[in-house]
Amino acid sequence: MAIGLFFIPGAIVAWTSRVRGMALFAMAPAITVSIVAVSALLAPVANVRWSLLPVAVVTILVAAVAFAAGTWLLKKDAGREPRPVNWWAGAGHAAAVIAAAVLISRRLIGAFGRPEAFSQTFDNVFHLNAVRYIQDTGSGSSFTVSSMTGGGFYPSAWHDVVALLAGLTGASIPVAVNVTNLVVGSLAWPLGCMFLAHKLLGNRVVVSVAAGILAAGFGAFPILLLDFGVLYPNFLGNALLPTALGLGIQALGLAHQESRSRWIDCLLLFAVLPGITLAHPSSTMALLALMVPPLVLVWARATAKIVRGTRRRWARLGGMVALLALGVAGLAVAWKTIRPPEVAAFWPPVETTGQAIGEVLTASGIGRPVAWAIMALSIAGLVSLLVRRTQLWAVGMYLVMAGLFVAVTSFPFGPVRTFFTGVWYNDPPRLASLLPVVILPLAAVGAVRCWDTWILPLAAKYPLGKNVVPARWPVGPAALTVGVVGLLLAGLLVGGTQQANVREAAISASAGYRMTNDSPLISSDEMALISRLPQEVPEGATMAGNPWNGSALAYAFTGRKLLQFHLLSALPDGAEQVFTHLNAANSDPSVCPAVRRLNVDYVLDFGHREVHGGDNGFKGLDNLEASGVATLVDSQGQAKLYKLTACGQ
Repeated sequence: MAIGLFFIPGAIVAWTSRVRGMALFAMAPAITVSIVAVSALLAPVANVRWSLLPVAVVTILVAAVAFAAGTWLLKKDAGREPRPVNWWAGAGHAAAVIAAAVLISRRLIGAFGRPEAFSQTFDNVFHLNAVRYIQDTGSGSSFTVSSMTGGGFYPSAWHDVVALLAGLTGASIPVAVNVTNLVVGSLAWPLGCMFLAHKLLGNRVVVSVAAGILAAGFGAFPILLLDFGVLYPNFLGNALLPTALGLGIQALGLAHQESRSRWIDCLLLFAVLPGITLAHPSSTMALLALMVPPLVLVWARATAKIVRGTRRRWARLGGMVALLALGVAGLAVAWKTIRPPEVAAFWPPVETTGQAIGEVLTASGIGRPVAWAIMALSIAGLVSLLVRRTQLWAVGMYLVMAGLFVAVTSFPFGPVRTFFTGVWYNDPPRLASLLPVVILPLAAVGAVRCWDTWILPLAAKYPLGKNVVPARWPVGPAALTVGVVGLLLAGLLVGGTQQANVREAAISASAGYRMTNDSPLISSDEMALISRLPQEVPEGATMAGNPWNGSALAYAFTGRKLLQFHLLSALPDGAEQVFTHLNAANSDPSVCPAVRRLNVDYVLDFGHREVHGGDNGFKGLDNLEASGVATLVDSQGQAKLYKLTACGQ
């Protein structure tokens, strides 16, 4: 169901836009996320609950527009014979996708451990509760989801997809979360990497195989953002980024193969932007930063052409200068505007500049082991592009992201660092997760250049089975040789990339998804008590609890409401009185009015062990039974559920 949800709406739009082959499958998830995110914005306006209905309606409308645009823009191709389907090439591309999906999914499944496991991290309290909030309110709009915590706009595309999947299948929220992340990481991400690599090297099977295997070879993505944070929205936005970059390159006319219509490429790029932005705006800002080198390259070529000409040279040159100034001004405004508040960008540098540069070159961001195979191939690809002086936009992208990573990890905390990397909260892991987007295309170039330069000539010179292959076989000795050698080299590439860099990332992530008696967020005893809440706490009742100790997640798992749905939520009026003086309800006259106003009936007491090891107080929830304000309803180990008896509850 998750695969269908991610691919069918986007594939319909891509098909009606006359997109075919691998490109259709690569674009489908990015277009789908846009459809889902925009549908979630429009559904409350139309007074429609969040479900598959608004998604279907928006899909039909967008597909109709795409069909009309494609028909008009490609009318010159109306009588042209369709290109014959190369089934062998199609099978090769499909095998590359399957290989990438298997390599990535085995790591992710190993990290998750169980389908219903959940990350025991700070941000996950918000993410899981936000999915439940969408289900309860029937609204997935980015303007309403964070009202759960008293906030304003919050990009909710990831939460919309998870809520939709959980609603369609009846799966629990943790299962829907893990399956969504599995499909994004093991299908959407490698397909986008293949699509971007095709812009550099052409739509060839060897390119798909190289890019697919390489997509599974980074510890920095997709695993890192499913471990650190957890940063699920950022994870979705970054996974779709290679597809958007490929469309941008195609629209600028810089791709290896000329597209059928630049206008359609632009429309498709605009079609994926809402999804990436409503997944996480920082992914859109990464797209903007990475598109600067290609845009400058196009501008420089156009300007050079004007300089070489004679007709109205100075007027046209002035126009190009004005265009450049306008672009720089627009970039500066966007860069200063689309970013979190500076108070949230508090993360410090973590290493020296030399270490940071070394980690870029060795694809080992923020302390991971060196990815030797990827390092060798990416340096070879970089040298190849520089020597040939072709597709230099890929080199520019690499330098831009390398510069941002070095700045965030090693520059001293201050206005310069914040200007460049405050978009990503000055947070090193967020930028480390973007390095594979620019390293992978270079590594793919290195792998394909080696194949074209050494392997293919040898295969042609020394074909296998020259006197053995029957004449009726669909492939000749040379093609058989290429296939066998290709399989062997693909196996070597898998072995070379599935090493310590990826293995340690998966091991690190797995620790955060394991539930034990001393888990940082929810322990085994606490989860056992939460599982009994639907039988013990009536629907509509409200519980008080310290959200920092994990009790807030009872809402995501059971639907039973608490005073605070997230660790950083705005407190409702009177909640502070409950949290600090509830155990004095029989003697403090200010407590009971707050209890009645907030309709607090139960207390979920998980003690003072908090997710970050601190203690945020909540002393009013201690010793409730001894204070005579509540009776014990249920307990499991140190986890307790109380029913209030004070205040007439």
